[in-house]
Amino acid sequence: MIDKIKNNDYFAKKYHTLAEENFDTNKVLTVPNILTLSRLLALPFLLYYLSYIDEFGPWPAIAIGAFMVLTDLFDGFLAKTLHQITIFGAIMDPVIDKIIINGVAIVLAFNGYIPLWAILPIFIRDILILIFGLKIFIDYESLATPAILGRCTPLFWICAFTVSLLDYPVLTKVLIGISFALSIVSGLIYLSRYRNLVKTKSEEECANSQ
Repeated sequence: MIDKIKNNDYFAKKYHTLAEENFDTNKVLTVPNILTLSRLLALPFLLYYLSYIDEFGPWPAIAIGAFMVLTDLFDGFLAKTLHQITIFGAIMDPVIDKIIINGVAIVLAFNGYIPLWAILPIFIRDILILIFGLKIFIDYESLATPAILGRCTPLFWICAFTVSLLDYPVLTKVLIGISFALSIVSGLIYLSRYRNLVKTKSEEECANSQ
């Protein structure tokens, strides 16, 4: 199993299944998963400080956000290096990231830091990914692996959020535009992966039935 985990080809696959030995479906409280859950626990504090920026200033929120980014960077790395890839982590890591990004977007939009229209692609993209991802998981016990643009999209939104808090309007507009485009393109990539997975599984089922 360890040799398989070290195989970079595995991590380059567009999707993987629960039948593969890389997953440990029994473990939950691993070091990477604790880091993942810590982001969810920190979210209420982040939203609180974002809601009272006039009182506390932007830096408490930025500090908590930086903590979240670091844990997001390290949990996947540790899961691979410590051989602690779990189905819980594979599911919860992207779900928690989406909860955080959307939660922050709502608070900032309603407080006037970013335009309301800017949060629409975030919602649409993440809702579609969650719906189709859940269907694929239930029907085929498979998960789509993160795309490069999919990883970049939340990072650009985080940069846009941070710059908006620091009151750089021109740079904020530029980053929102880039993030907006990345949301659309990465969403289409994920939907394409889901469609290809369904096509592949259907072909396999037809071949097995013959």
